[in-house]
Amino acid sequence: MKAVSMNLGHTRSVQQLSDSRYLVAGYAEALEVLADRRLANDPSNAAAQHSDITSQVAALQRRGTSMQMCDAARHAQLRRAVAPALTPSRYDAHLARMEQRARHSLDALRARGEGDLVTEFLLPLVFSVICDLLGVPAADRNRVLAWSEDSTMEDPNISATGGNALDEYIASLLAAKAECPSNDLCSELAAARQAGRLSDSEAVGTASLMVVAGYETTVSFLSTSALTLLMAPRLRQLLVQRPELLPMTVEELFRYITPTRATWTRFATENVPIGDTVIPAGSTVTIDLAAANRDPLHFTKPDRMDPSRGDKKHLAFGHGPHYCPGATLARRQSQIVFKALLPRLADLRLAAPVDELRWHQNRFSRRPQSLLVTVVDSHPEDMDTE
Repeated sequence: MKAVSMNLGHTRSVQQLSDSRYLVAGYAEALEVLADRRLANDPSNAAAQHSDITSQVAALQRRGTSMQMCDAARHAQLRRAVAPALTPSRYDAHLARMEQRARHSLDALRARGEGDLVTEFLLPLVFSVICDLLGVPAADRNRVLAWSEDSTMEDPNISATGGNALDEYIASLLAAKAECPSNDLCSELAAARQAGRLSDSEAVGTASLMVVAGYETTVSFLSTSALTLLMAPRLRQLLVQRPELLPMTVEELFRYITPTRATWTRFATENVPIGDTVIPAGSTVTIDLAAANRDPLHFTKPDRMDPSRGDKKHLAFGHGPHYCPGATLARRQSQIVFKALLPRLADLRLAAPVDELRWHQNRFSRRPQSLLVTVVDSHPEDMDTE
């Protein structure tokens, strides 16, 4: 089947955008970049000609230092700081509550006869899990969400205002957790700061990154997946009848959608050969993950959403030392949402044509701003003939 095509097309595997800037769009070349430690995430490696990048990064660093800005030992230490919160023993109870919330929310939508799958279902559902893991009080979550949304906007003024407000809140939350700890990630980060294992900047930067990364890409993935499934009744019916196909379908959707399109900019610390191109020392490299996941040299018919596809090794979560630490959690959340949503999708229809949808675009991802649906009685004749 083919649904919600992003019309990526495909370009050269390594493109030189300017004298010292490169974009990688090929799958094999992306693997090379993601695994090569000579291509550093630490912006202190940026050459003088990249003053625009270094000024943007400096603004981020004033807010806090996170693992996406670090390499080697420091990066590993920051990953270890969040690892306990991202294990099944820690989040299983939260996911059990998520499963209950998902069913309740969808049943309430059905009872109303209409609703928004993004703002009334997916966004609050996923955001509540990361807030539970971090220990964000329920009374604060609406404003934390507003700041988080603003912090990722492309407008630098909106982004800075939202990001600064989020970081100020996180700093105050860490201080409160230091005084009265509980079983959550912010309490652990506060303890690590007190013990000298993390600086103030690293504790705040890590917690703020977890807030945003813990919901934004998952909501983008799930909302675009929901749209895809609304337009693919035969696939919906197949997954309801054969739930054992769900895990492979989720993986194919991750490849097909790729919620985080591009990687953090990397800096060449020496001349680095990537494919047939040598990236000169001092250059920047960015990977277009969405293009790599549609590379026709690696994936057969890459613009086709095919759950039976043999190769599941997509790059939606990256690869190498900076592989997404929350990948397992995102997969578990996705399966919970699909299991709750799939049996109910047959009774839902988009309230407006697809081409009238408005999209939420930020620096990292793109998703439907809303998915308004109405409840109808499903009949066999409603199925299309894909």
